[in-house]
Amino acid sequence: MKKRYTIKDIADAAGVSIGTVDRVLHNRGKVSQKALLNVNTALKEFNYKPNPIARTLKNNTVYSIQVFLPDPSKDSFWLPGQQGIKEVIDEYSAFDIEITVHYYDPSEPTSFLDNGFDLLAKHIDAFLFVPLFEKESDLLLDELKKRNILTATFNSFHDGTVDLYVGLNLFMSGRVAAKLLFDALNAPSKIVIVHIDEESENAVHLREKERGFRQFFDEIQGYEVITLTLGVNGFEQKFASFIESNSEVDAIFVCTSKVYRIVKALRGIGKSKVLVGYDLLEENVKALRAGDIKFLIHQSPKLQASLGLKALVDNFLLGKSFSKENLLPIQIINSENVDSYRYSFV
Repeated sequence: MKKRYTIKDIADAAGVSIGTVDRVLHNRGKVSQKALLNVNTALKEFNYKPNPIARTLKNNTVYSIQVFLPDPSKDSFWLPGQQGIKEVIDEYSAFDIEITVHYYDPSEPTSFLDNGFDLLAKHIDAFLFVPLFEKESDLLLDELKKRNILTATFNSFHDGTVDLYVGLNLFMSGRVAAKLLFDALNAPSKIVIVHIDEESENAVHLREKERGFRQFFDEIQGYEVITLTLGVNGFEQKFASFIESNSEVDAIFVCTSKVYRIVKALRGIGKSKVLVGYDLLEENVKALRAGDIKFLIHQSPKLQASLGLKALVDNFLLGKSFSKENLLPIQIINSENVDSYRYSFV
């Protein structure tokens, strides 16, 4: 059986104290060049790998990770993400990691900012959050960086200096949506990008999707793309009026999970259009199966959340580094393959 070498073995081989080996391993304190060379030679010879979990337990270190999510009770899209976080918490419950989940109203920037800054009163080693609101996220990130707190985001990309982003290449997902509609239409065609109660000026994730979508059609003749932004109150009536007065619209792209709202509005006036949107909400899946939605792009919110949190936990427990971006595959869902994703939709 292969022997597991200890720090004492390394120290004996290098002719130094255990404390010197510890300083070399953790890059702290002063060590002579000769001692550094001897220790590194011994480490290489024995192929020594430190046990960071044992070290964490020995030092009685308890790391605090705060998770800040949109409230799933106000938008069901975030339910899988909440479940992914819970599963990671359960998986690492035996270790000295304190993970706490907090929520904000996904329709209220002030809720994000107020609740986010309230969390800064706590001890935080790492902060995982969804930056739905760009301006407010900038303010929060500035304070997190001043305090040297490790930051990670998922689902919504942010141009700021976060240490980790987990999610789709949102720009490319917009181009994929455009290609799906291009294959379903013939020129000349008119396409509407619809934002439902969302300000793209304060949301990088929406702008990136729209930018990718528009870039695709800018390269092709015969397609007109316009943007329509409507508030959630009285949306169906306002959208119905728009469609009635713009009968030449052939297709609609929704940059979020709210494409089912478009389906409902169109059904109310007996119209149908080619629709592409995002996410496997129950309402979206029903409309996909019924043929009212052509394609959905799956953003894997549960996987995004769990990967983001695991990266932070493994960094603290195992010393594992991570890339600045963890980009997931862009998954295209239609009525034929939706069941293979094993979602328990009615």
